[in-house]
Order: sequence, then C-alpha cells, then structure tokens
Amino acid sequence: MKTLSVIPVLVILILTTAAVPNTSVNSSVSKYTDDFSFIRGHRQGKGATISWGFNSANATAFTLQRTYEDPSDPYSVWEAVSNFPCNGSRQYRYTDSSVFPGFVNYRVIAAMADGSTVVSTV
Repeated sequence: MKTLSVIPVLVILILTTAAVPNTSVNSSVSKYTDDFSFIRGHRQGKGATISWGFNSANATAFTLQRTYEDPSDPYSVWEAVSNFPCNGSRQYRYTDSSVFPGFVNYRVIAAMADGSTVVSTV
C-alpha cells in the first residue's frame, strides 16, 4: 500500500523538474550571430547579379567566389570574383559581367575582425 502512494508523488516530481527552463544559458551571448541573412543571385543579360545580407558589424571584408562545378564536391574549384571592404551596410550587391554561359554557383566569404571566416550557403 505504501508503494502505491509513492508512485504519484514520483510522477509529479519528474513532471515538475522537466518543466523547469534551462537557466544555465550564458546571458552574455549576443542575440545576433555572425551569419548571412540571405544570398540571392540571378542572371541579368550576359552577367549575373549577386546580393547578400550580413547580420553582424564584426565583418571587415567579403570575398565573392564562383564555381561552374558541383558546389557540394569538396574538390570543386572556387575562383575569386571580387573582394569588397565592409562598409557597415547590412546589404551588398555585385554584378558579375564576366560569367560564362551555363550553370554557375556563387558563395560569399566574410572575413571577421578576429581572423575567422564565415561562409555563406551556395
């Protein structure tokens, strides 16, 4: 009879501890991460226009790269199209007028102030 009264108390104890939020999260973490908010590209005449947004003020420069190969292949060759200094804007745009016909993929690499880099999606 004593074991039957202990089971509901144990179940209530488990449910209340599972509902407690995790308070061990570091409160000094910024709500904005160093990441790209978007990257878009489209053909425009004989060229391609690439635009992107970046969510941080910690970037010092951007490098736009392109490949005509499979972007998921680790051995694909990425060529640098242009380098841009960061001007504090959150949105950037570049028109690549020297692109060849066919399927082309672009990515942007952000150089951060601490020496690290952030690579956009393709």
